Amino acid sequence: MATHYSRLQFKLKPPLQFKDFSFQFLVVNRELGKTVFKDEGNFDDHGFGKWFHIYQPNRLLMYKIKYRGEVIKTVTAKAYPEPNKWSLFEFKTTVEATKKAKENIKEIQIHDGEVAWYLIKKAEPVMTWSQRIFKKTLSVKDWEILKANNPHLSNLVSMGVLQSGQVVIIANSTTAKELSEYKKQAQQAQQNLEQMKKDKDFDADFFAQNYEFFYDALLRENTRIVGKTIFEENQHPLTIKFDQKEEKDGFFEQKMAVDGALSMAEGQSHRIYRIHGELAQKYAEEQAKGSGLANPKNFAQFKQKYASLYNQLDQESVKKFLRWDQSIKTNNMRRILKQSALVRDNTYKGGIKDYVKKMGEIGKFASQLKIVGYVSIAADVVNSGVSVYEAAPEDKARTTVVETTKVGTGLIAGAVVSAIVVGLATGGTGLIVIGIVAASGAIATKGVSEISGYGVGEAYDYIDEIRNK
Repeated sequence: MATHYSRLQFKLKPPLQFKDFSFQFLVVNRELGKTVFKDEGNFDDHGFGKWFHIYQPNRLLMYKIKYRGEVIKTVTAKAYPEPNKWSLFEFKTTVEATKKAKENIKEIQIHDGEVAWYLIKKAEPVMTWSQRIFKKTLSVKDWEILKANNPHLSNLVSMGVLQSGQVVIIANSTTAKELSEYKKQAQQAQQNLEQMKKDKDFDADFFAQNYEFFYDALLRENTRIVGKTIFEENQHPLTIKFDQKEEKDGFFEQKMAVDGALSMAEGQSHRIYRIHGELAQKYAEEQAKGSGLANPKNFAQFKQKYASLYNQLDQESVKKFLRWDQSIKTNNMRRILKQSALVRDNTYKGGIKDYVKKMGEIGKFASQLKIVGYVSIAADVVNSGVSVYEAAPEDKARTTVVETTKVGTGLIAGAVVSAIVVGLATGGTGLIVIGIVAASGAIATKGVSEISGYGVGEAYDYIDEIRNK
């Protein structure tokens, strides 16, 4: 199915300003009534949001428009076949409402200020941090404002050292309306962090350095912790460990930036899943015609025949699935903050509220990953016209089951197909893409068969009946 595109243009009338508005984008499975993807963003100076790639145009697309973090309007949108059309929403106000807005904004300019927050990624002296974040050296008044807005940080002194996982509130005043909530959340984050540090397995550096990646990964319900044995003694052609050198391609210790966020590149990850799906289809075709290449003894020959697809996977994997984000994530206070400072507002990765809410869960997940070694991130659907499922190894009658147009589509909608495996790089703080597997195949053989999802057993029986006719 061809890729479609979605983008929202937001129109405003003065005195309203784009910097006060943001949006949350949702993709909803209509049949299940379930959100399968979400992201957040800001509007540029012309009212445009960012482009989204839509791989299944029949999904429901929604934009939740926010004013200073609060949802004020939800609109639906269309997916277009080319990135030359987009959805438009005009925020209309009456003359009276506009007049009132002017009065409110005038009041805000007098009594309000701008607020953002910063996540400490690595232990760093306070003075070094301030010189890296702000364009100019802080004045005595600036320091007073910074300290007043961060009562939860006893180490926010000139000779102090900020610690991984801590939150710093940045504002241009002490009277901003949002400050009370920000300070409350920051205090809770500090308490949570202190509690998390009591766990002997918790690594604050690893947690903070990779927080954004874990945040993205855990939005997917099919993310799992898996053991390193997943690639050991496993010669299945759909289990692929990438041939790479960490010092060349990995996202690991020496690439870790004090001010960088490691995230998943959604568009590129889909391409990896698609290529893997093409391999699955080739394997199914060989198996259907009784070819010797589907025999476990001849997997080497199978890989040789389809070497071009394996090479494509190897080229796509490491370089494009993960990406570094090293730029400011708020429209507030840009005149005083450096562009390279990863200062955030409440639209980036759920804001400080989501950080407080999810840091405990993410902290445990990070600790488990360090102990076990790998995390698998699975696609719900591979858009190559094929879905692959593999039964547990003890059930010899149920080998690889492939849904193709010959069997009938829609048999097991939404079941897991491919999973990209990410693990620890040398040094123990960074991450690297290890390989890709047929999620309900290789992982199931290692005791995580629940990743296949509900209803797969019935599908095996149904397809077996068709094969035996």
